[in-house]
Amino acid sequence: MTRYLVQRLILAVPVLLGVSIVVFLMLHLLPGDPALAMLAGQSGITSEDVDRIRRQLGLDQPLPVQYLTYIGRVLHGDFGESVHSHRPVLEMIAEQAGATIQLAVAAMVIAVTMGIVLGTISALRQNTWVDTLSMLVALFGVSMPSFWFGLILIYIFSLQLGWLPVTGQGGWQRLVLPAIALGMDFSAITARLVRANLLEVLRQDYILTARAKGLRNQAVIARHALRNAMIPVLTIIGLQLGNLLGGAVVIETVFAREGIGRLAVTAILSKDFPLVQGIVLVAAVVYVSINLLIDLSYATLDPRIRYG
Repeated sequence: MTRYLVQRLILAVPVLLGVSIVVFLMLHLLPGDPALAMLAGQSGITSEDVDRIRRQLGLDQPLPVQYLTYIGRVLHGDFGESVHSHRPVLEMIAEQAGATIQLAVAAMVIAVTMGIVLGTISALRQNTWVDTLSMLVALFGVSMPSFWFGLILIYIFSLQLGWLPVTGQGGWQRLVLPAIALGMDFSAITARLVRANLLEVLRQDYILTARAKGLRNQAVIARHALRNAMIPVLTIIGLQLGNLLGGAVVIETVFAREGIGRLAVTAILSKDFPLVQGIVLVAAVVYVSINLLIDLSYATLDPRIRYG
Protein backbone atom coordinates (compact mmCIF):
# COMPACT_ATOMS: atom_id res chain seq x y z
CA MET A 1 0.00 0.00 0.00
CA THR A 2 2.78 2.45 0.94
CA ARG A 3 4.64 1.80 -2.31
CA TYR A 4 1.47 2.33 -4.36
CA LEU A 5 0.70 5.54 -2.47
CA VAL A 6 4.18 6.90 -3.15
CA GLN A 7 3.86 6.01 -6.86
CA ARG A 8 0.52 7.80 -7.11
CA LEU A 9 1.88 10.87 -5.36
CA ILE A 10 4.80 10.96 -7.79
CA LEU A 11 2.40 10.68 -10.75
CA ALA A 12 0.31 13.52 -9.33
CA VAL A 13 3.30 15.89 -9.50
CA PRO A 14 3.34 16.33 -13.34
CA VAL A 15 -0.46 16.70 -13.34
CA LEU A 16 -0.36 19.52 -10.80
CA LEU A 17 2.68 21.01 -12.55
CA GLY A 18 0.77 21.08 -15.84
CA VAL A 19 -2.22 22.71 -14.14
CA SER A 20 0.06 25.33 -12.56
CA ILE A 21 1.52 26.17 -15.99
CA VAL A 22 -1.92 26.56 -17.55
CA VAL A 23 -3.10 28.67 -14.60
CA PHE A 24 0.03 30.82 -14.79
CA LEU A 25 -0.42 31.39 -18.53
CA MET A 26 -4.01 32.64 -18.02
CA LEU A 27 -2.67 36.15 -17.53
CA HIS A 28 -0.45 36.03 -20.59
CA LEU A 29 -3.19 34.74 -22.91
CA LEU A 30 -5.01 38.04 -22.55
CA PRO A 31 -4.68 40.31 -25.58
CA GLY A 32 -2.65 43.42 -24.81
CA ASP A 33 -1.41 44.35 -21.36
CA PRO A 34 -2.95 42.14 -18.61
CA ALA A 35 -2.66 44.99 -16.12
CA LEU A 36 -4.72 47.27 -18.36
CA ALA A 37 -7.26 44.47 -18.91
CA MET A 38 -7.78 44.01 -15.15
CA LEU A 39 -8.21 47.75 -14.62
CA ALA A 40 -10.51 48.22 -17.62
CA GLY A 41 -13.81 49.91 -16.79
CA GLN A 42 -12.51 51.65 -13.69
CA SER A 43 -12.46 55.45 -13.64
CA GLY A 44 -9.46 57.60 -12.82
CA ILE A 45 -6.86 55.00 -13.85
CA THR A 46 -3.34 56.43 -13.97
CA SER A 47 -0.05 55.08 -15.27
CA GLU A 48 1.04 54.63 -11.64
CA ASP A 49 -1.92 52.25 -11.08
CA VAL A 50 -0.91 50.21 -14.11
CA ASP A 51 2.73 50.06 -12.97
CA ARG A 52 1.58 49.00 -9.50
CA ILE A 53 -0.42 46.08 -10.91
CA ARG A 54 2.47 45.05 -13.15
CA ARG A 55 4.87 45.02 -10.18
CA GLN A 56 2.33 43.20 -7.99
CA LEU A 57 1.94 40.45 -10.59
CA GLY A 58 5.62 40.43 -11.55
CA LEU A 59 4.79 41.27 -15.16
CA ASP A 60 7.93 43.40 -15.42
CA GLN A 61 10.08 40.23 -15.21
CA PRO A 62 10.96 37.70 -17.96
CA LEU A 63 8.37 34.92 -18.37
CA PRO A 64 10.50 32.04 -16.93
CA VAL A 65 11.38 34.18 -13.91
CA GLN A 66 7.70 35.02 -13.43
CA TYR A 67 6.74 31.34 -13.41
CA LEU A 68 9.49 30.28 -11.02
CA THR A 69 8.54 33.12 -8.69
CA TYR A 70 4.86 32.17 -8.93
CA ILE A 71 5.39 28.44 -8.28
CA GLY A 72 7.81 29.23 -5.45
CA ARG A 73 5.17 31.37 -3.73
CA VAL A 74 2.52 28.70 -4.24
CA LEU A 75 4.72 26.00 -2.68
CA HIS A 76 5.02 28.25 0.39
CA GLY A 77 1.25 28.71 0.56
CA ASP A 78 1.23 32.19 -0.97
CA PHE A 79 -1.32 32.36 -3.81
CA GLY A 80 -0.93 36.08 -4.24
CA GLU A 81 -3.21 38.98 -3.45
CA SER A 82 -6.56 39.97 -4.91
CA VAL A 83 -6.24 42.96 -7.24
CA HIS A 84 -9.47 44.59 -6.07
CA SER A 85 -9.88 43.64 -2.39
CA HIS A 86 -6.11 43.59 -1.67
CA ARG A 87 -6.58 40.50 0.51
CA PRO A 88 -4.64 37.22 0.32
CA VAL A 89 -6.21 34.89 -2.25
CA LEU A 90 -5.93 31.81 -0.03
CA GLU A 91 -7.69 33.63 2.80
CA MET A 92 -10.61 34.55 0.53
CA ILE A 93 -10.88 30.97 -0.75
CA ALA A 94 -10.79 29.56 2.80
CA GLU A 95 -13.66 31.84 3.83
CA GLN A 96 -15.90 30.51 1.05
CA ALA A 97 -14.75 26.87 1.05
CA GLY A 98 -17.05 25.79 3.88
CA ALA A 99 -20.25 26.73 2.03
CA THR A 100 -19.13 24.96 -1.17
CA ILE A 101 -18.03 21.83 0.70
CA GLN A 102 -21.39 21.74 2.48
CA LEU A 103 -23.25 22.00 -0.83
CA ALA A 104 -21.04 19.44 -2.61
CA VAL A 105 -21.28 16.88 0.22
CA ALA A 106 -25.06 17.27 0.44
CA ALA A 107 -25.38 16.90 -3.35
CA MET A 108 -23.09 13.85 -3.29
CA VAL A 109 -25.11 12.15 -0.53
CA ILE A 110 -28.40 12.79 -2.33
CA ALA A 111 -27.00 11.70 -5.70
CA VAL A 112 -25.33 8.50 -4.48
CA THR A 113 -28.30 7.47 -2.30
CA MET A 114 -30.86 8.10 -5.04
CA GLY A 115 -28.64 6.51 -7.68
CA ILE A 116 -27.99 3.33 -5.71
CA VAL A 117 -31.66 2.92 -4.77
CA LEU A 118 -32.94 3.50 -8.31
CA GLY A 119 -30.22 1.37 -9.90
CA THR A 120 -30.72 -1.54 -7.49
CA ILE A 121 -34.50 -1.55 -7.84
CA SER A 122 -34.20 -1.34 -11.60
CA ALA A 123 -31.75 -4.27 -11.75
CA LEU A 124 -33.82 -6.47 -9.44
CA ARG A 125 -36.99 -5.70 -11.43
CA GLN A 126 -35.40 -5.92 -14.86
CA ASN A 127 -37.74 -5.49 -17.87
CA THR A 128 -40.72 -4.51 -15.69
CA TRP A 129 -42.56 -1.20 -15.44
CA VAL A 130 -40.48 -0.42 -12.33
CA ASP A 131 -37.29 -0.76 -14.38
CA THR A 132 -38.71 1.43 -17.13
CA LEU A 133 -39.87 4.12 -14.69
CA SER A 134 -36.51 4.16 -12.88
CA MET A 135 -34.58 4.58 -16.11
CA LEU A 136 -36.98 7.32 -17.26
CA VAL A 137 -36.21 9.20 -14.05
CA ALA A 138 -32.49 8.67 -14.72
CA LEU A 139 -32.88 9.88 -18.32
CA PHE A 140 -34.69 12.98 -17.06
CA GLY A 141 -31.83 13.69 -14.66
CA VAL A 142 -29.17 13.38 -17.35
CA SER A 143 -31.09 15.52 -19.84
CA MET A 144 -32.08 18.40 -17.53
CA PRO A 145 -29.49 21.22 -17.15
CA SER A 146 -28.81 21.89 -13.48
CA PHE A 147 -29.58 25.61 -13.66
CA TRP A 148 -32.95 24.97 -15.35
CA PHE A 149 -33.82 22.23 -12.88
CA GLY A 150 -32.90 24.60 -10.05
CA LEU A 151 -35.28 27.24 -11.41
CA ILE A 152 -38.06 24.63 -11.63
CA LEU A 153 -37.45 23.60 -8.01
CA ILE A 154 -37.58 27.26 -6.91
CA TYR A 155 -40.85 27.81 -8.77
CA ILE A 156 -42.58 24.69 -7.40
CA PHE A 157 -41.32 24.31 -3.84
CA SER A 158 -40.67 27.95 -2.97
CA LEU A 159 -42.96 30.18 -5.00
CA GLN A 160 -45.97 27.88 -5.41
CA LEU A 161 -45.95 25.59 -2.37
CA GLY A 162 -43.91 27.80 -0.03
CA TRP A 163 -42.26 24.79 1.60
CA LEU A 164 -38.63 25.89 1.34
CA PRO A 165 -36.82 29.25 1.19
CA VAL A 166 -35.46 30.34 -2.18
CA THR A 167 -31.98 31.73 -1.59
CA GLY A 168 -29.27 32.45 0.95
CA GLN A 169 -27.42 30.57 3.65
CA GLY A 170 -28.36 29.11 7.02
CA GLY A 171 -30.15 25.91 8.02
CA TRP A 172 -30.82 22.71 6.12
CA GLN A 173 -33.95 24.18 4.55
CA ARG A 174 -31.85 26.51 2.39
CA LEU A 175 -29.56 23.63 1.39
CA VAL A 176 -32.14 21.12 0.13
CA LEU A 177 -33.08 22.67 -3.21
CA PRO A 178 -29.54 23.60 -4.39
CA ALA A 179 -28.23 20.18 -3.33
CA ILE A 180 -30.97 18.38 -5.29
CA ALA A 181 -30.41 20.60 -8.32
CA LEU A 182 -26.67 19.98 -8.23
CA GLY A 183 -26.89 16.23 -7.56
CA MET A 184 -29.69 15.26 -9.97
CA ASP A 185 -27.45 14.76 -12.98
CA PHE A 186 -24.97 12.71 -10.94
CA SER A 187 -27.74 10.56 -9.42
CA ALA A 188 -28.97 9.65 -12.89
CA ILE A 189 -25.49 8.59 -14.03
CA THR A 190 -25.02 6.58 -10.82
CA ALA A 191 -28.39 4.83 -11.24
CA ARG A 192 -27.63 3.70 -14.78
CA LEU A 193 -24.14 2.50 -13.78
CA VAL A 194 -25.39 0.61 -10.70
CA ARG A 195 -28.07 -1.11 -12.79
CA ALA A 196 -25.62 -2.22 -15.49
CA ASN A 197 -22.98 -3.49 -13.04
CA LEU A 198 -25.46 -5.17 -10.72
CA LEU A 199 -27.01 -7.11 -13.61
CA GLU A 200 -23.54 -8.32 -14.59
CA VAL A 201 -22.57 -9.28 -11.04
CA LEU A 202 -25.82 -11.19 -10.45
CA ARG A 203 -24.82 -13.56 -13.29
CA GLN A 204 -21.49 -14.47 -11.68
CA ASP A 205 -20.84 -17.98 -10.32
CA TYR A 206 -20.18 -16.86 -6.73
CA ILE A 207 -23.66 -15.31 -6.57
CA LEU A 208 -25.19 -18.60 -7.70
CA THR A 209 -23.06 -20.41 -5.11
CA ALA A 210 -24.18 -18.07 -2.32
CA ARG A 211 -27.81 -18.67 -3.21
CA ALA A 212 -27.23 -22.41 -3.44
CA LYS A 213 -25.92 -22.35 0.15
CA GLY A 214 -29.28 -21.03 1.28
CA LEU A 215 -28.38 -17.40 1.96
CA ARG A 216 -31.33 -15.04 1.94
CA ASN A 217 -31.71 -12.97 -1.20
CA GLN A 218 -31.30 -9.71 0.76
CA ALA A 219 -27.98 -10.92 2.18
CA VAL A 220 -26.75 -12.00 -1.26
CA ILE A 221 -27.59 -8.60 -2.75
CA ALA A 222 -26.17 -6.50 0.10
CA ARG A 223 -23.05 -8.48 1.04
CA HIS A 224 -21.92 -9.82 -2.31
CA ALA A 225 -23.60 -8.37 -5.40
CA LEU A 226 -24.01 -4.70 -4.51
CA ARG A 227 -20.61 -4.50 -2.81
CA ASN A 228 -18.79 -5.63 -5.96
CA ALA A 229 -21.00 -3.56 -8.24
CA MET A 230 -20.00 -0.41 -6.33
CA ILE A 231 -16.35 -0.41 -7.48
CA PRO A 232 -17.07 1.27 -10.86
CA VAL A 233 -19.45 3.61 -9.05
CA LEU A 234 -16.60 4.78 -6.82
CA THR A 235 -14.59 5.60 -9.93
CA ILE A 236 -17.45 7.70 -11.27
CA ILE A 237 -17.75 9.48 -7.92
CA GLY A 238 -14.15 10.62 -8.23
CA LEU A 239 -14.57 11.69 -11.85
CA GLN A 240 -17.86 13.46 -11.19
CA LEU A 241 -16.34 15.54 -8.40
CA GLY A 242 -15.05 17.94 -11.03
CA ASN A 243 -18.57 18.30 -12.42
CA LEU A 244 -19.90 19.00 -8.92
CA LEU A 245 -17.32 21.72 -8.40
CA GLY A 246 -18.07 23.17 -11.82
CA GLY A 247 -21.82 22.89 -11.25
CA ALA A 248 -21.47 24.69 -7.94
CA VAL A 249 -20.52 27.82 -9.90
CA VAL A 250 -23.94 27.84 -11.58
CA ILE A 251 -26.01 26.59 -8.62
CA GLU A 252 -24.50 29.06 -6.15
CA THR A 253 -25.32 31.85 -8.58
CA VAL A 254 -28.90 30.65 -9.19
CA PHE A 255 -29.64 30.27 -5.46
CA ALA A 256 -27.59 33.33 -4.42
CA ARG A 257 -25.44 31.24 -2.08
CA GLU A 258 -21.97 32.04 -0.86
CA GLY A 259 -19.17 29.72 -1.95
CA ILE A 260 -16.12 29.26 -4.12
CA GLY A 261 -18.24 29.02 -7.26
CA ARG A 262 -19.86 32.39 -6.74
CA LEU A 263 -16.48 33.81 -5.73
CA ALA A 264 -15.05 32.56 -9.05
CA VAL A 265 -17.87 34.20 -11.02
CA THR A 266 -17.29 37.50 -9.21
CA ALA A 267 -13.53 37.26 -9.81
CA ILE A 268 -14.01 36.57 -13.53
CA LEU A 269 -16.47 39.43 -14.00
CA SER A 270 -14.16 41.83 -12.16
CA LYS A 271 -11.10 40.46 -14.03
CA ASP A 272 -9.38 39.62 -10.74
CA PHE A 273 -7.06 37.06 -12.33
CA PRO A 274 -4.86 36.33 -9.29
CA LEU A 275 -8.04 35.21 -7.49
CA VAL A 276 -9.17 33.15 -10.50
CA GLN A 277 -5.74 31.51 -10.68
CA GLY A 278 -5.88 30.57 -7.00
CA ILE A 279 -9.38 29.08 -7.25
CA VAL A 280 -8.48 26.94 -10.28
CA LEU A 281 -5.27 25.66 -8.69
CA VAL A 282 -6.94 24.80 -5.37
CA ALA A 283 -9.75 22.98 -7.23
CA ALA A 284 -7.17 20.93 -9.16
CA VAL A 285 -5.37 19.90 -5.95
CA VAL A 286 -8.67 18.85 -4.35
CA TYR A 287 -9.70 16.89 -7.47
CA VAL A 288 -6.41 14.95 -7.62
CA SER A 289 -6.51 14.24 -3.86
CA ILE A 290 -10.10 12.93 -3.91
CA ASN A 291 -9.36 10.60 -6.84
CA LEU A 292 -6.34 9.23 -4.99
CA LEU A 293 -8.51 8.45 -1.95
CA ILE A 294 -11.10 6.79 -4.21
CA ASP A 295 -8.43 4.52 -5.71
CA LEU A 296 -7.19 3.53 -2.25
CA SER A 297 -10.73 2.64 -1.15
CA TYR A 298 -11.06 -0.13 -3.78
CA ALA A 299 -9.29 -2.62 -1.52
CA THR A 300 -11.91 -2.05 1.19
CA LEU A 301 -14.77 -3.07 -1.12
CA ASP A 302 -12.96 -5.93 -2.86
CA PRO A 303 -10.44 -7.92 -0.77
CA ARG A 304 -9.01 -9.38 -3.98
CA ILE A 305 -7.50 -6.00 -4.81
CA ARG A 306 -4.06 -5.58 -3.30
CA TYR A 307 -1.59 -2.73 -3.77
CA GLY A 308 2.01 -3.79 -3.87
